[in-house]
Amino acid sequence: MPTVRIYDLLLPRKMKARPRVYSASEMARIVSSADEPLGTICFVLGSTGMRIGEALALRIEDLDFQRKLIHVRHSVFAGTLDSPKSEASKASLPMPLDLAFRLKTFLASKHYRQNSLELLFANRRGRPFSANKLREKKLRPLLSSLGILPAGFHAFRHGVATTLIDHDASITTVGAQLRHSDPRITLGLYAHVIPQSQRDAVESLASALGSGQLLTQRLIADSASTKSFVS
Repeated sequence: MPTVRIYDLLLPRKMKARPRVYSASEMARIVSSADEPLGTICFVLGSTGMRIGEALALRIEDLDFQRKLIHVRHSVFAGTLDSPKSEASKASLPMPLDLAFRLKTFLASKHYRQNSLELLFANRRGRPFSANKLREKKLRPLLSSLGILPAGFHAFRHGVATTLIDHDASITTVGAQLRHSDPRITLGLYAHVIPQSQRDAVESLASALGSGQLLTQRLIADSASTKSFVS
């Protein structure tokens, strides 16, 4: 009987669990159902793919309505403004027209609180909101009422990425929007997402197979080839 060595027995690789992702429809339901300022915060997250700490750190000067840009310069950690996760995270993101309108509406409403830090979103003390408190006291109860599986704010970021890919955005484009330092990070996270163009292609193929269209086309091609040879 052959000897089995321990190092010949390879354990299966531990598969990373796929991150919780809000679908486009779930993000829309959350945004439309949330009270302010949570509704606008979630609109920012779902429109840009920003991290929650970056969204809570936005200041009025970071909103460039003229050039339709949002400048990511800070992030909130433990209730204080700090630098973002990495140098690559500091960037200017496109501000969609719908987001620009939502932000202007929010700034003109009673929900915007003027504060010495000139934060876009400030609590009653004029300080940055706590992401943990917002998640537990506001987001989680809302998800429960909507029948959406519990998740955190980061599911918006993943939702933005998967929705963009599903609408045929390239990995490079998604990586730029999420501000990943290396495209391999984006690919590693979202390689499993199937773009709509791929779905459409296989739908067309299956339809053609099911209807006999491919066989008909082949017979016509063979017939044309035979006639050409005979003539």
